Amino acid sequence: MFLSAVAQAGKAGMSLSTGLLAGSGSAGLSGERPTGLSQLASFGVYALMVLVILGILMFLTTWLGGRRPGPEKDMPYESGVIPTGSARLRLPVQFYLVAIFFIIFDLEAVFVYSWAVAFDLLGWQGFEYISFFIGALLIGLVYIWKKKGLQWGPRGR
Repeated sequence: MFLSAVAQAGKAGMSLSTGLLAGSGSAGLSGERPTGLSQLASFGVYALMVLVILGILMFLTTWLGGRRPGPEKDMPYESGVIPTGSARLRLPVQFYLVAIFFIIFDLEAVFVYSWAVAFDLLGWQGFEYISFFIGALLIGLVYIWKKKGLQWGPRGR
């Protein structure tokens, strides 16, 4: 493509510094984006190069990374402690409740922060909306507190 542009410049009597590099040449040299089939072909070449590199890397890892299984190597590593029993432990429901509360109040912080950034644009109407939002979350927190959803540890008899 560059050679054909140089040939056209030679036929027209232009030098490279005045014609092609200044932006009056072909689309590739002027900074314009190639369109249509040229753009699709460049994407195809890129995708093919990525697939070839991935294939070579996957082949090399299988070929060079020989595996010698054994009872010691197949054992799970737990910081030097030999594991005993099942790894499937049941977590209490309170653990998941705290995780959900964290997500809710983290989202609340995002909304309150964005309101604080745009406070001067929103005015009193924005203040009413954020007050309603915080009030609804506080009512939810009080409800959870009354239902003893935040209590951890053993329950009294």
